[in-house]
Parts: sequence; structure tokens; C-alpha cells
Amino acid sequence: MTRILLPAEGEQPAAALIRLASQLAVAAGPTVVTAADLVVGEAALAPVVADPFVPTALLVRPASSEADVRVRHHLVTSVGSSFHSVTAPDCRSVGVLVVSMGDAQAASAAVTGLAAALSSGEVSSDGHDLVEQVALSLVRGGVSVRAIDMVAVPWFRNPADVDAARREAASVPDDRVAQLQANRADDGFYSTFVVRRMSKPLTRVALRLGWTPNAITLISFAVGIAAALAFAGGSRWALVLGAVLLQLSLVIDCVDGEVARATRRFSALGAWLDASTDRVKEFLAYAGLAIGAARSGADIWWLAVVLVVLQTTRHMSDYDFSRVQRMREAYVPIRDVTIADDGAAGTAGGWSVSGAMEMSTRMNRRDAVRWVKRAIHLPIGERWLIISVFAAVLGATWALGILLAAGLVALAYVTAGRVLRTFTWHGPTPDAGVTLLSRQGDSGPILGLLAMAVPARVRRAWWANRWAWSVPALLRLAELGAVALVALVWHLSVVVIAFWWMAVVAFHHYDTLYRAMQDSAPPRWLLWLGLGWEGRTLLVIGLAIVGGTVLSGGLTWGASLLAALFVVVASVQWLSVQRSDQR
Repeated sequence: MTRILLPAEGEQPAAALIRLASQLAVAAGPTVVTAADLVVGEAALAPVVADPFVPTALLVRPASSEADVRVRHHLVTSVGSSFHSVTAPDCRSVGVLVVSMGDAQAASAAVTGLAAALSSGEVSSDGHDLVEQVALSLVRGGVSVRAIDMVAVPWFRNPADVDAARREAASVPDDRVAQLQANRADDGFYSTFVVRRMSKPLTRVALRLGWTPNAITLISFAVGIAAALAFAGGSRWALVLGAVLLQLSLVIDCVDGEVARATRRFSALGAWLDASTDRVKEFLAYAGLAIGAARSGADIWWLAVVLVVLQTTRHMSDYDFSRVQRMREAYVPIRDVTIADDGAAGTAGGWSVSGAMEMSTRMNRRDAVRWVKRAIHLPIGERWLIISVFAAVLGATWALGILLAAGLVALAYVTAGRVLRTFTWHGPTPDAGVTLLSRQGDSGPILGLLAMAVPARVRRAWWANRWAWSVPALLRLAELGAVALVALVWHLSVVVIAFWWMAVVAFHHYDTLYRAMQDSAPPRWLLWLGLGWEGRTLLVIGLAIVGGTVLSGGLTWGASLLAALFVVVASVQWLSVQRSDQR
């Protein structure tokens, strides 16, 4: 990373900006811009100076006074300076900005324009707000700037007593700063107040031993598999053991992220490995409970099948809605830096929302309301707590049954809120959202060939409408729901193999989702070999029409072939692409 101090001693603001623009124009990696008057411990800057995957971002602290930055959905939507005003600010700029290599050229152009405005006198600067004005020029120039919270450590801008400020900034040891940075800000209630407290001692051990985040993820995965095997035993003590192991897997799963954040060891492989193994562990837990229940004569495979449909559909909706919502509600129109105001006066914090949505935003500022909402949303900690507690106390049937009921409540709650929110949106989905959603279409040769006859603008309009965030989730519901109906209504004898077919297909959809979020997509040959969602659905229905025996054999062979394609071949292909990108 390139480090730039702004301004250098004795340097005029416009000259400092011209120097920055020139360096951005030839940047070969991320560029960190730091205010010359900032006093803070170096360790506190790790989230922006030690993470090679960090996007263009501004380091901030939440603030109720002296706030000069407005943040919405973790994105900077307005920045104040000695010249520029900001509407409804809620954070304060620390004075550190990182510009990713991908945004370097656009940032160079924006900074050049700001330098020209300063030279002409259209914009003024007090010399201590250049980093903030650079951030503003990026935001107004269409560059997405993420807001990254700095941990609560002493820091100062333009202090009267620099030596005293430096002593106070150095009073917090680096290892304590690393521990604070290991925390995750958006966990659910159970993970925040229970799991994280158990994971912290293990994280300290892992840091002392030098374990890598990926190695810890694999340990968590192994413990999760052991939990599923214990559940499959079916006895009371086997269920208790499975419950304990599942919780242990969850705790260790927190450790890998804490170690990654503390050591700044991030990778695309690590993100994919962490997310994909979580899904596999959860599906294996369903299967283990169903196998264990069968040992005592209870058939609960239908619960496992319905849960695969429910969780996959929910997750697709969760990820896609949050991404599209951020793109729409944190959108900042292009605005000239010579205009002092940010154009947001009279709107609800920078965008137009309904009164009900603004009330919801205000209520979310209350801790109790925010934590209750997170719990109702049923994140992974709460889901695995339900499985563990009810499996150990009441048995497998209760565990999956209560999980299904809670999942349906969560689905109804979040869907109602998202529908209301969507009604407040206007205009098409931004291009980045269209790309994100369209890459999850998973069309095979049938729809792929038919789509060639449809004009490109019509295909794009399909993914650009304001409800398009729900399309990937509905496609997953259609495919997995069709298989579930065939198994549960038409041919009960195939319910077990139908579960494994669905689990493999769901893994493929998660893989596609994670690729889309990292601005990638499976190659067409992979999707077509997998027949696409429409081809697989028609195949299952066709086999069901022929008869149960044919259906059972087809699902068995099909699940095996799809596992080889979607789990083995797709994973190898994706990892090879990541290695090529890193070169």
C-alpha cells in the first residue's frame, strides 16, 4: 500500500491535492491518505492500512456531536468540511481514507477537479480538512466509499498539545487494539452476548499459536461434522453430545473471523470457505437428526426437506435485498464539489422514504428494539441454539419442528418489512444490482437458448425492476419446492434421497450467490452441464411421472453427479479463478 500524508508540511491545499491526484493516476495498489494533523496509534488504522482487500473507505467514529459524515447502510453518503455542509451527520471522520486500485483513476479525476476548484477560489479549505474534502469529491463523483468504524481508542485531530496527545494515543497496547478489532459489529443477540464471550479465550490461544483463519474454519467444519454424526446416534446422550459439539463448532467458527480481523489476514478463499462450510454443517445437522430419529421409529425427514427449502430461500432473499437496498438507499447523485450543501435538506437523512420506514429507522437506534429485531430475524447463532437446546432436552422432532416454526415467523416478518420498503423505491435498480441479480439466474440450455430470442434491453429490464431482489429467492423456491412436493406428496419413498439432491443443489445456489457478491459468476458450461434450474426441475417432474422406482434411481445418480459437478468441479474452477486473479 502507498501511504500519503495530506498536506505535507508547508504545502498549500491545492498543491497537496495535485500531488495526490498524480500518485493516484499511477497507483499499483491501494492508496492510504492520512490527515497530517491526526494523532492515533498505528494499530488502530489496521482496518484500512493492513487489509489488502479493503474497498475504497473512510475511517470514522460514531458521533452525536462534531459529526461531519453521514453514513447509510455502511456507505458514506455525505461529508462536511470547512466549506461543505452535511445534512443529518451521524459519524466523525478520523482522517484516514483508503482508495482501492480499482477506483484509483476515478479518484484521480475527482481530486483533480477539487484541486481546480480550490485554485480558482470556488472552494476553500482550512488546511485541516483535505482528507474530508477528498472523500467528499469521491462520493459526489460517483465513487462508492465504505464507512469503516475505528475501534474506541484515543485519537486527536489538530491537538493543542501534540506530545500529550501522542502519549495518550500510545496508552492502549497494540494487542488490546487487535482484540477490539476482532469483534464483529453485526452479530445476532446470542452470538454477541454468549458465543463471542466463549470464543475470545480461544482466539487469544489461536493468535499465540499462529493458527491461520482457514485452518480454524476447517477445525470448525470437522467439529460440525462430528455433531451431525452424534445426532445420527439417536440416543439421549448422543443428542446431548451433538448439541454440545454443534455449539463448539459455532464458537470455533467465530474464532476464525476474530483471528482474521485481528491479524488482517483476509482472502477470497477464506470468505468462501467460511460461508460454504456453515451451510454444509447446518444441512448435515438436519440429516443427522433425521437419521437419529429414524432409529427410534420417527420419520422426520420431511422436516429436514422443508427446512432446506426454507433456509435456502430465506438466505437468497436476505443477501440480495440487503445489497440492493444499500445500492438504492445509499445512492448519491453526481454533484459538483463547488456546491456547499449536499442537496439532502428536507429528506429523511439523505433519501426519500415513507413515514413508516423513517419511524423504523428511528426505533432501530434503541438497543432493545434493535436486538429483538435481530433475534426475530433468526441468524445462525439463534438457529443453532434452537437445534442444540431442543435436541438435547426434547429430541430431534422438537428441534427441527421448532426451528421450522421459528423460520416461518422470521420469513413472514422480514418479507413484510421488505415489501413495505420496496414500495418506497423509485426508478430502476442500479447497474451493479442488475449484475448481481442476473448472475444468479442459473438458466440452463432450455432458458438460455430461449433468452437469445429476447432483446437485451428486455432481459435487463426484468432484473432492473424494483422487485427484482426477490427473483433469485423465488427461483430457488420454485426448484427446491418442486422437488419437495414430489417427495412429500407424490412419492414418499424417495424423501431421503430427495433431501440429498436438494442439499447438493442448494450448495450450488449458495456458491453462485457468493460468487455474485464477489463480482463473479459460474461459467456457462458449468450451468449448462448442471441443466440449469429449469432443466433439473423438469427432469425431476418427468422421472416422477414415470414412477417411484425410476425417480429413486434418477435422484440417486443425479445427486451423485451433481455433487461431483457442483461441489468438486465448481469449487476447483472457482479457486483456480481466484489464484489467477491474485497473480
